[in-house]
Amino acid sequence: MQIAVVADVHLHDLYGGYGWIEEGSGDIALRTFEDTMASTRVFNESHAAFFAVLDDIVRRGIRDVVLLGDYSDDGQPGAVAALKRILSSYEERHGLRFFATFGNHDCFGPATRHQAKWLTKGDGLDPLLVTSNDDAPAPAVFEIGMLGMSTEDAVEAMATYGINGLDDVFHWETPFGGSNQLAKRHAPGGDLAGFDFSYLVEPQDGLWLLILDANVFHRDNGAWQVRSNAAWDHVLAQRPYMLDWIADVAERARRMGKTLLAFSHYPAIPLAMTGKGSKRKAACTPDWSERMPSLESGRLLAEAGLCWHFSGHMHVTGQIEHEGLVNIAVPSPVAYPGGYAVVTCDNENVECEFVRLKSVPGFDTAFAAYKTQVRRADMGPAFHEALAADDYSDFLHAHQKGVITSRHLRKDWPPGIVESLDMPVRQLIDAVPYLAGQLKHWPDIGEFQLVQMLEDYYFIRSGGEETMRALPEDRISFYRHLGNAVQTSGRMDLPIENLAVLLTALL
Repeated sequence: MQIAVVADVHLHDLYGGYGWIEEGSGDIALRTFEDTMASTRVFNESHAAFFAVLDDIVRRGIRDVVLLGDYSDDGQPGAVAALKRILSSYEERHGLRFFATFGNHDCFGPATRHQAKWLTKGDGLDPLLVTSNDDAPAPAVFEIGMLGMSTEDAVEAMATYGINGLDDVFHWETPFGGSNQLAKRHAPGGDLAGFDFSYLVEPQDGLWLLILDANVFHRDNGAWQVRSNAAWDHVLAQRPYMLDWIADVAERARRMGKTLLAFSHYPAIPLAMTGKGSKRKAACTPDWSERMPSLESGRLLAEAGLCWHFSGHMHVTGQIEHEGLVNIAVPSPVAYPGGYAVVTCDNENVECEFVRLKSVPGFDTAFAAYKTQVRRADMGPAFHEALAADDYSDFLHAHQKGVITSRHLRKDWPPGIVESLDMPVRQLIDAVPYLAGQLKHWPDIGEFQLVQMLEDYYFIRSGGEETMRALPEDRISFYRHLGNAVQTSGRMDLPIENLAVLLTALL
């Protein structure tokens, strides 16, 4: 049995333009190069990348595809319509079946949400702020097609992709029974914010896919917000029936000899950890720490019987285990390293292959516009490196490098370490008495600038084992050695000590 898992497509409405351009006019609606390089994902390349993913799935002879949420740019009708046209084409021409859940970019609870994006046409000139808010001051352009969907709107739009069941499957159910009626998709007495569009489906004889809706909404200053940080903590706190249903599904799967795989948009356990037993804890930068669930949530899900859980949201590749629960982080097609996952299972044996996108026809559709924007503004080396990319893989690598420099380093680290980016690693390590001399077996690495060590951390965090294999073995062995020395000391006072431990948690 084999399926494909695709996370975080973030499809941008390239050809419909959210109503800003006339569909079929031959023009395109582009996000600016500046916005692209400032984001953790690329925008204009999403169409080409998604087609490349689906073509590879077809080439492999896989029929069933799980979409792990954030399938749209920001839940706008045009972006979702563009996605559905693509899905329908692959359904009709190749017989693919899609099973979707929602992410934090697809729907916004009981109410819609205004969105605004800077867009240009194919010439790359004169960007305009296109917004769904008709109160926005000029020169913003009002287009209702930029409005992000409510959850009810999203359910109606995506109902045929597993959410309301399919005719040609062996089994389908929800936590509340076998009805797909909207009024029955929440616990008795629940309110509009408590809708739960989780479902269990058996698309292949013996294979159960538990698709879990982990979007929990709450009011904040009068507006609905999704609890995307530590999402599974909120799911288990606000949906007490969930663990009972999961336990029942897991027990039935065991008794009936079904292979059970679970999916949601958000990680079920922290994606990097250090320590063992009672001393185990998340090992993440501050931004990641806020976004990861507690270890207790993972323990409860494992106790309920989950063994395999696939997540998106973080745009990274990797696998981690806690208390018997394995969480597999599925990469996004629109962020480094760029790809998706193929899962092969036979009874209790589950294998996951991360497929990396390298050659993506049409990924450079926006490059002419990008070059125009670079010529008209003083953009840094990351922009020029991205434009020099020979293939999609190189483009995402350059994009990631730019994001590390412009966003991650300044967001995750204190000013002292940011000001020391060009300092040799040897100088930083020798300034810590118990670390002095740790470089004797790796003299060349001592001459590296700190920025190289930080870049390695972020690239490994995103790319997982494939990225590690691409780095020199001596560099990896040094990182392990340094991290072990810090952990043995029990000290975590300095940024270099924190960085060493974070690196070790990934290796």
